[in-house]
Amino acid sequence: MTEQLLLRVERLVVEYPGGRHRAPVRANDDVSIEIAPGETLGLVGESGSGKSTLGDAILGFAPVVSGRIWFKDEDIAQASPGRRRELTRLIQPIFQNPFGSLNPARTIGATLREGLLAHRLASPSQADQRVAQWLDIVGLPPETADRYPSDFSGGQRQRVAIARALIMEPELVICDEAVSALDLSIQAQVLNLLSDLKRRTGLAYLFISHDMAVVEHMSDRVAVLHHGRVVEQGPAADIVNHPSQPYTKALLEAVPLPDPVAQRARRATRKEAHEPTQ
Repeated sequence: MTEQLLLRVERLVVEYPGGRHRAPVRANDDVSIEIAPGETLGLVGESGSGKSTLGDAILGFAPVVSGRIWFKDEDIAQASPGRRRELTRLIQPIFQNPFGSLNPARTIGATLREGLLAHRLASPSQADQRVAQWLDIVGLPPETADRYPSDFSGGQRQRVAIARALIMEPELVICDEAVSALDLSIQAQVLNLLSDLKRRTGLAYLFISHDMAVVEHMSDRVAVLHHGRVVEQGPAADIVNHPSQPYTKALLEAVPLPDPVAQRARRATRKEAHEPTQ
């Protein structure tokens, strides 16, 4: 394993059972990606392209058929359940749905303390201090700890989810469509928060999204996934400004332009390109 890399996925194949009389469904097919410490790799593609499956495989939630997932110098593709529990300290997820990712029956404080106490990272009193500290970092008051998820908006819940992940001081955070369920104004706040926390802590992100504009904003490098395969990857600026694959170009063209005149002009150009010549 190269020392400079935090994560390296090598020729990963993930398949889900196809059921009776049906072949297995291959969700990831020969996928290889790399993430360095402190780097954000954007993983972009349409719904069903295999993005979330790759994140699940890294987290140990998806059935890996072949290939390797190196975290530092350890292949974790077939890690035991016990080792997976240990790895949750170092690899944390932030999921898409801020309404479904928090236990409605537990206070915010109990949710944030759980990982600290389970991994013996803090005593109960220290855990309370850490909870208050991280609520402040994500822009929520300390009394938030005594309240329940139902008391908060979607944006506030996602801030709690971010605090829950980062309170563990992980080295890699897998953001799976972490802002797609939020309003645009709240999206911007959460994205800015994630960027600020990256600068503060030096952690790395695998940032999964179908939104090319969001991926461009967040990422150092980008990998484009199509039908379970990586079709293009490289520095974010290169992928956005000089895409080599038609699929990547189509994803970029689908990003709305803020200028309505430019948006109409692009649609007209696209229409002309697809009209048959006389």
